Amino acid sequence: MCDETKMSETGAERNRDVKPRRSVCVYDCRPESSAAPPRAVDISEADYSGFLRALRQEFSLSTNETFVISTTDRGEIDAELYKELVDGKTLHLFESANQKLTAATEERIEFLPHYHTLVQCGMYEYYASEGQKALPYAFAELIDNALSATARNSGIRRIEIRLQFDESQGGPAVVVMDNGCGMTSKQLNNWAVYRLSKFIRENGMKSEETGYVRPDPVPRSLNSDISYFGVGGKQAVFYIGQSVRMISKPAGSPDVHEFIMSKEDFERKQMNKEVIYSGFIRNRKPGDYSHVNESEEPFLRSIVTEEEGKESFTAVVITRVQQEHVTFLKHNFSLWTRELAHTYHYYIHGVDGNDQEKIRINDHVSNIDIQITLLERSPRVPRMMNLREVENDMQTLYINSSFSTFEFKATGAGDSLVEGLIRYHPFLYDRETYPVDPYALEDEDEDCVILNSEARGKRPIFECFWNGRLIPYTTVSDACAMDKSGGIASEPKELYDELRIVPISKIDRLAAAANIKKKIEDELAKLPDQLRVTWPEGNAWAENEARPAGTPMGPIKVEILNKKGDSMSRLPVAGTTKKLLMELKVIWHSPKGDVQTNSHIGVHSSKWEYWFKPMENLSKLGKYTLHLQTMLSDNSASEWAGKRLPNHTLKFSIKEGEAGSFVIGIISSPVHVGVPFSVPLDFRDEFDYPTQPPCDIKPQLECSSLQLSYEGIAFGTTCVIKNVRAMGKISHQNKMYTVKVHIPGLKQDSQSLQILLQPGPPHTLVVLPDSDVLSVENRTPANFRVEVHDEYQNITTQPKLTVRCQLLGAPDLPVDVVDCSNTGSGLLLTKPLLLKTVNAEQILTAKFNIPNHRTVACVERQLRVLPSSRISRLEIYRQEEGSDDLMVLQNAERIDWTAGDALGNLRFRLYDEGNRLVSLRPKLTSMIKVNWTADINAEELSQGKLPPLSVPSQAQREHFYHVSFHDQHTVNFSFIIVPRPDEPERLRVNLSESTVKMGEILSGNVYVELVDQYGNKTDCLNADIVKTLSVSADGLDKSALAVEWQASSGRLSVCRVRFVGGTPGPRELCFKYQDMMEFVRIEVTAGPPVQIKLLEKPEMPLQVVNGQGLDAPLVVQLCDEWGNPSPDQRIEIMMKALMPKLKIKSLISSQPVDSEGKACFVLETISGPKGVHQLQFRGTFGRKGIPGPVVKLNLIPDPNKPVELSIKYDSAASLRAGDIFPVFTVIVISEDGTPVRNICPANLSMLLWKGTVSGSYPPSTASTLKCSKRKDTENDDCFCFRDKQIPELAGQYVVQFVLALDETKHLWSKQTPLNVVANKAVKLAPEAPASTPVVSNSSNRTNRTLLDSLNLKIMDQYSNADLALLENSPGVDGAEYILQFSAEIHQKSVAIAPYILPLRFCNDAENQKVIVSLSKKKDRLSQTVLMYQEFFDTNNQLTSELECQVRDATHKLSELKPELMKCGLVVSELTTVSTIEKVINDKKAILTKIENQPLRKCGISDPFKGSPQVLGKVCIRFSCILAFVLIVATSNCLVTSVLQKYRHLYAFFFCACLFMCLRPLPHIRNGSPLFRPIGNPEFVKDMLIFPEHVESCNKVFASLLGDTILIDDLDSANDYRRGVVQNKMQCPTLLTRQGERIRSNGKFGGLQNKAPSIEKLRGQVFGAPLPKEYNRIHHQMELLQQCRVAMQKASEVRSEYNSHLEHLQSPEMKQKQQDLQQQEQELRELEETLGMCFWHCRAAYFLNAKPEFR
Repeated sequence: MCDETKMSETGAERNRDVKPRRSVCVYDCRPESSAAPPRAVDISEADYSGFLRALRQEFSLSTNETFVISTTDRGEIDAELYKELVDGKTLHLFESANQKLTAATEERIEFLPHYHTLVQCGMYEYYASEGQKALPYAFAELIDNALSATARNSGIRRIEIRLQFDESQGGPAVVVMDNGCGMTSKQLNNWAVYRLSKFIRENGMKSEETGYVRPDPVPRSLNSDISYFGVGGKQAVFYIGQSVRMISKPAGSPDVHEFIMSKEDFERKQMNKEVIYSGFIRNRKPGDYSHVNESEEPFLRSIVTEEEGKESFTAVVITRVQQEHVTFLKHNFSLWTRELAHTYHYYIHGVDGNDQEKIRINDHVSNIDIQITLLERSPRVPRMMNLREVENDMQTLYINSSFSTFEFKATGAGDSLVEGLIRYHPFLYDRETYPVDPYALEDEDEDCVILNSEARGKRPIFECFWNGRLIPYTTVSDACAMDKSGGIASEPKELYDELRIVPISKIDRLAAAANIKKKIEDELAKLPDQLRVTWPEGNAWAENEARPAGTPMGPIKVEILNKKGDSMSRLPVAGTTKKLLMELKVIWHSPKGDVQTNSHIGVHSSKWEYWFKPMENLSKLGKYTLHLQTMLSDNSASEWAGKRLPNHTLKFSIKEGEAGSFVIGIISSPVHVGVPFSVPLDFRDEFDYPTQPPCDIKPQLECSSLQLSYEGIAFGTTCVIKNVRAMGKISHQNKMYTVKVHIPGLKQDSQSLQILLQPGPPHTLVVLPDSDVLSVENRTPANFRVEVHDEYQNITTQPKLTVRCQLLGAPDLPVDVVDCSNTGSGLLLTKPLLLKTVNAEQILTAKFNIPNHRTVACVERQLRVLPSSRISRLEIYRQEEGSDDLMVLQNAERIDWTAGDALGNLRFRLYDEGNRLVSLRPKLTSMIKVNWTADINAEELSQGKLPPLSVPSQAQREHFYHVSFHDQHTVNFSFIIVPRPDEPERLRVNLSESTVKMGEILSGNVYVELVDQYGNKTDCLNADIVKTLSVSADGLDKSALAVEWQASSGRLSVCRVRFVGGTPGPRELCFKYQDMMEFVRIEVTAGPPVQIKLLEKPEMPLQVVNGQGLDAPLVVQLCDEWGNPSPDQRIEIMMKALMPKLKIKSLISSQPVDSEGKACFVLETISGPKGVHQLQFRGTFGRKGIPGPVVKLNLIPDPNKPVELSIKYDSAASLRAGDIFPVFTVIVISEDGTPVRNICPANLSMLLWKGTVSGSYPPSTASTLKCSKRKDTENDDCFCFRDKQIPELAGQYVVQFVLALDETKHLWSKQTPLNVVANKAVKLAPEAPASTPVVSNSSNRTNRTLLDSLNLKIMDQYSNADLALLENSPGVDGAEYILQFSAEIHQKSVAIAPYILPLRFCNDAENQKVIVSLSKKKDRLSQTVLMYQEFFDTNNQLTSELECQVRDATHKLSELKPELMKCGLVVSELTTVSTIEKVINDKKAILTKIENQPLRKCGISDPFKGSPQVLGKVCIRFSCILAFVLIVATSNCLVTSVLQKYRHLYAFFFCACLFMCLRPLPHIRNGSPLFRPIGNPEFVKDMLIFPEHVESCNKVFASLLGDTILIDDLDSANDYRRGVVQNKMQCPTLLTRQGERIRSNGKFGGLQNKAPSIEKLRGQVFGAPLPKEYNRIHHQMELLQQCRVAMQKASEVRSEYNSHLEHLQSPEMKQKQQDLQQQEQELRELEETLGMCFWHCRAAYFLNAKPEFR
């Protein structure tokens, strides 16, 4: 694997703002590629297309070469799956999707915590039940997985357990194979993770997951959905053995995935401090066993060979099987296969089971075939068993021995279901039909006679199955225990505990008390009194004794003794037999609490009393307590007759045992040869507890190819082997050696450790070659090789290990140093020796030493240096043909020569180190190089001739020329040529400024020079030439022109160049001297602005409707003195009305001119008095003003502008409360006094309120009424309000009408007062509620008075009346009567309801006084109680509301937390408001930083910005994520939303802009893809982002772009178009991200189909949007602000709620509660009193006695 895939162990607190680095490992699996290691591809910043480009670059793939990139599960990576790739993911590069693997690959995976979780979990899980056979159920866990894997097989579901116990084919192994669906690499990784339930597994990429699906219900729940929690398989394999190899091939994949997990590998990783829970999944082709070690596991090759031709499978290969398991599986083959047949009975035989009496239609009721094969060493024959053939499993015996069967079914919540069977096994004649279970418990109580024994003994009534599979040792006991209570007890209670009724006549009255007492004592002496505990084998445990872990406790014999010392096993109770049991419990007092480790119930035996077998599971360290308790057999009670039965307690402790094994501690790595190191040893007892080592240990150290020794042993907290030394020759550095530590006398006496052995410290310096004298030629390297050896001749390395070589014997000799820290060796004097003068040989001394290691001896070597015959000097000279004159050039000589001339006849000579002339040979001359030409004639070069040299044509500049001889060293020769000017030939004119405004002087001077043919300036000019130089041009003001001579620069200066008149543009300026002429071009622009003109001046005055604008904008032009347009953008044009009453609304009232000197003013609305007005334009620049034109405007009234509301209604009509208003008619009056008809009735409203006329606007309490629908008979200029109800309350009202002109402007009518009068009378009513009157028969009129006064309202007021009872009026004392008031009205149409007043009647005045007093008190109490109740009801309601608010606030916070987590925020840190505010401030800072970053912006001006009916120009209103302009032609497109506005603007901008009205979005073809496109195609219109007018902009760009498609590159575009055309479809225009275009007709290429660069577009580009990070952080801020508000709200509400609760518990509130209770009690008592006074009130209805009134 590549280094980039190593898993990092960084924590979760990494910086979230830094984007983590991502890389993937890619194997090249194409057929032509060899088995090469994977390559790392960085994908941190790349998208999917960038990832594909990186693959093509990494693996040298051409653009037309196809490939497939997939995961190890053959999931092809596309754009969606690419987003889910994680760091370190392993991928395969195939030529095609179905290509087979050419070589095996490896994928690194990770799983979970300390390896004991796996390797020892089976010891505790299988099983903590004493004495149970766990191995069959470990197999059952693996069969469960196989059943789940084969659940969807259509044919035979084949499961095979192969026991490979043939040592010649490899160690003992167990293989479980199935033909199920297999596992992908991801599923295999999930299998390795401990406790990863299938409900939370991710079996692949997230986009490909389907999640767990519960199977449909089937009979007996045989759905194979057994594998559940991700635990059993791993527990099973490590219970059986110590290593497992998972081999699986998923359905539909050509690859096999293989994974190994072993205890040895876990221990090695722990010792080396590696990541324990990591490994590799090997991906290979079926049948490839190249990785299998034939010598160790030869049987595995045959298993791998069987893979050929299988569609899918899984094989679990368990090796290093424990020896006790091998013995059990061999010797109990029939037993454990019978257990498996019982466990999977219904899966094997079907829903009816193995019913041998039923006639089967075929032999395969179920398609599950479970085969078990046991292979042993030859000549033993393999044993085979198919679980279908087992006929004696308990389930088969149950089915075939039962007489009848009862089936039941129960359903629970959801889809839970429980099915069950009850089989009836009757007693037939003299035998039981219930089958005998060899594992059932037997009753060992030989002293007890069982009268009615149960056929099933003590076995539970139900066995439990889960999804059709037996759950081992899980049962449901019989709940129908018999009730044996009843009977008669007698004294003493300790013996009888019953009640008996005895006649008195049968009592012996002569019995003495002493005899009775003695009889009772004798009877009590028969009861159990104490326990006698003995240890039959003499291994008694004393109180508080400490024993080593694992020491067997027992056997224990217990006797129950009575007070007489007799042994007993029953209570001597008359009439029945109560057997005694003995309960044994062992409690371990662990640090976490008491844990019961043993619990046994002992029954009595006549041979050995109560006997408990030895307990061998006392292995945990700590304190224990042994409890022995006597119990009753019928109800397991430990008490009898109120007293505890005899018991015994023994306290003891368990300590660590003797050392039985040891573990080697951590050794400092690496170990160096000869350097002492220590080996720590931790001794453990048989239960892996640390313990002290034996005192006489003598460790033995062994290692192949090394000698090991040590000095002694140090004892302490750990045992340490001191000063261990490893000695010997090692093959290479960093080699791992296995050291075996053997300690005789221990049970596990050997352990191995891996040491990384490196060479020892430096001891010897070796110099090669080893000859005493080495001859070397000058200018050649000596090349000495040095090696640093340790004491045992191993090349060693150390930090800062450098070897130094110093040369002696000559001046200025080099000193060479080589670093041997990493390699231990190196080369010295590798550079050539460069002695200055070597005429003869010289002897030098080379001294080698190691500066940092003075103890290593120095080494010296003699070096003989000979003169060099190489070329050392080069001579250049010039000699003309046929001449003997030589011009020898000196090295670095400076030569002046005419520019453009040639320097030829150059020759050269070569000399060696002894200054001897060397003859020229082609081999030597071919090494000559010159820098002025690459074309060298080899023949001339061999004659000593150099190529001719052309002098550059540019003078006054030095040129360097170089001649060199290149051998192993270089000989150089150089010279410099300075070209001088030739004869003058023409003029040269230089302009410092090429642009000038008309009428102004050109800034800067014009310089004139004489140059030669190459443009080199000559010295031929002088002051006399000023008179002969002439200058001319069109419009040139020669009067201001001046020509001067500049002696310092040797050139002419022409100044004060000025142009007057004409049109702006280029002017040719001509300079003439003698016969030489030169022209220069000067750009003449418009002069300074002095006037403003109105373009396209209309006929004055302009006719304008008041309140409307001009149809076309007013455009003014800035001009200079000669009328030329002046584009001086510093000038600002102002528009001003000359009359103050004229109001103009415009987007702008002043603006600078544009690049053409124009300014455009759009007058949206013009309002003012009727008549002619003036509008003036004026330019300003600083304090300078520029006059402009005056525009006359004639304002005419607007017939469609409402200015007044006219209201008409029947003012004479009477307005009665509750009736209907008369019709209100509203007419809207315009400016010219005519009615406005185009008014929407919905904009008219009628407002009504109670009160008087005040102000111009109604109050906020006014009610609003809408306009009624217009009738056909009504005029279209009238708006009516009909059928509006008059208020029910009489009084003064005001009505006002309003017209909504827009959202902010309204037109109000005058306020109209209305008088609402009362309507017809309908009832009588008092002014105030009357109290209940009480009267009596009395001579006193006062006692007979009903009412003092009663004011009744009919429609007007009535006077007071005195209504009294007649004297001696008949009536029933205490009765209640009704007094009815009725109004007599002679009008038949008027009906008034009577007023009813209840009264009470008393016969005497005294009773009346009492009743009156009580009634008044009752009224007061009722009022007080009512007030209290309302008060407390209000508090309760407030409490409920506060509770609801607290729940709502808490719920709001709970809803926000998942949203915050989805956004990547750590919710656990957001606990306070201040913390949230800090995070918000941090996010704000990030947003500010992003907003301040430079972004691409649109540079097109928008003159219609703010116009409500103009959306804007394309590229102004819209921003886009594209990096270039897609359609340049539409960048100046103006978009409107109203056709009228379009026509208005089209008349003015016809030549400047292209207009487009919105049209509906065209239909886009949808459906399934016809082919798989590449290059990420998408619609261009879908990539646009609109900051406003989204709906309209979508329509615009749908029209502009149509179905234009954006794709990655041109190759992808051609492929896409080819696919579309082949499917007979019209292909739209295609654009690439590089700017190419393929038109819809297929044409591409050329400049017209290539987007211009951003620079050329000059700002006409789409604006760039803010990055996605901005939106993400902005969303986070919104959620944080919501969370802050919710948290503040929750805190406030909770505080208010707590304060309210405290208030409710205050003494004041409690006092009010007491007052209320007291008042209610008084009211109830008072009502009872009144009820007693009037108990005979009902009699009045029967006596018909009524009082009389007058």
